[in-house]
Amino acid sequence: MDVFSRKRRVLYANGHLGFSILDNLFGVYLIFFLIPPKELGMPELVDNTPLFLGLTVIGIIIIFGRVIDSLADPIVAWWSDNATFKMGRRKFFLVTGAFPFALTAALLFFPPVGTASTLNAVYIAIVLGLYFFFYTYYMSPNLALIPEVSRNHHERISITVMQAVFSIAGAGIVMMAVPMIWSAFQGAGMSMQAGFRASVVVLAFIAMVSMLLSAAPIDEKRFSGRAPAGVGLIESVKMTLTNRRFITYMIATILYWFGFNVIRATIAYYPVVLLGESPEFQSILMVALFAAAVVFFLLLPVVSKRFSNKQLMLFGMIVFAVLMAFTAVVDRFGELKTTVALVHMGLMGIPVAILLVIPNAAVSDLSELDGYKTGKNREAMFFGTQGLFMKVNYGIAGAITAGLFAVFGKDIAEPLGVKLAGPVGAVFVVIGFIVLLSYPQKTINDELAAAREAAGRAAGDG
Repeated sequence: MDVFSRKRRVLYANGHLGFSILDNLFGVYLIFFLIPPKELGMPELVDNTPLFLGLTVIGIIIIFGRVIDSLADPIVAWWSDNATFKMGRRKFFLVTGAFPFALTAALLFFPPVGTASTLNAVYIAIVLGLYFFFYTYYMSPNLALIPEVSRNHHERISITVMQAVFSIAGAGIVMMAVPMIWSAFQGAGMSMQAGFRASVVVLAFIAMVSMLLSAAPIDEKRFSGRAPAGVGLIESVKMTLTNRRFITYMIATILYWFGFNVIRATIAYYPVVLLGESPEFQSILMVALFAAAVVFFLLLPVVSKRFSNKQLMLFGMIVFAVLMAFTAVVDRFGELKTTVALVHMGLMGIPVAILLVIPNAAVSDLSELDGYKTGKNREAMFFGTQGLFMKVNYGIAGAITAGLFAVFGKDIAEPLGVKLAGPVGAVFVVIGFIVLLSYPQKTINDELAAAREAAGRAAGDG
């Protein structure tokens, strides 16, 4: 296998800029757009009255979209693992998936009726299902390339750090630029709602270009050399779900992401409801978070040489849980609350950086080791199986957040729903911390090193 140069790694990792833009448009702004704070004067487009056990229409829509889409994860992963396309079993999906992924992300913000209606709810549910399908169609093969084009831990961390930097940049573009672009469009004479939609379209186009560029450096014959898996769908799923180490890792990581998704769905409300600031203040908060994350990204290649994936994850999870719980009291600091909020967001950057880097490196290790043991190259199935459960997790997190808003309030007069989101998310992260304690990191490292050495000897003999 030829060396995948640093320049190629950067261009490949750049696809996470586009993915992150689309992911954060959904994660940060969809609920905000459909049920905005009353103070903004935008109409509610979907009714958010609690229906059953605190669930609302929005919560049901998000769960529905995630469950339907989660079925695509093992199918797309199996398809990619076994594909025989001329351009490669991964690159084909990157080239053909970028446009529909970007298109469906934009369409989420164009429901047909200007007020709350059943038609809007049905429209959002259908488009959300398509959005998540193309999310999987693009991202599962994209992530499967990590263990294929990296030869060791150093290269793997290098790629995942680059991907994380682009992910942070994408999130930053959404969280910082959307309020500014939105304001600029309003200044040009657009209504508040039309200006927001125009901002979404601009960012979706940028995302599409980024994701297409990610496929450019990929030449699977030169840099991967992996043969199709030759495994049936059911057999591949069974092989993955019976890998106890992977399941332990996955449960812990999904609970870590659960907390992040609760916070992400709340962040647009944070400046308006808890701090009494304008929506634009969100940009300043995000500068604090992303600046800290980028600094920690620069340290991670060095830190990862001294501490294992497991140790870094455990550290990130406990710090994240404490900081999330702090959200409930951030508005109690009087005139200092904006300063406290900036420090709070800055510290959040550390566990967010870990979450964006380490899990993909860990899955890459697990999928590579499985390939050595079974002789079947099923990298996409590991990422696809994780995606299956991750998307259900996203849906539940969104539903819980919408339920908190419906029951306890999401406005300045009734802010308890926004304040409770952090502590609720923190509980799930702590559970994930407990689960991860049983992950056998040292055993995995030793077995992977031995397998690579044996494979190197076999290649030399050949």
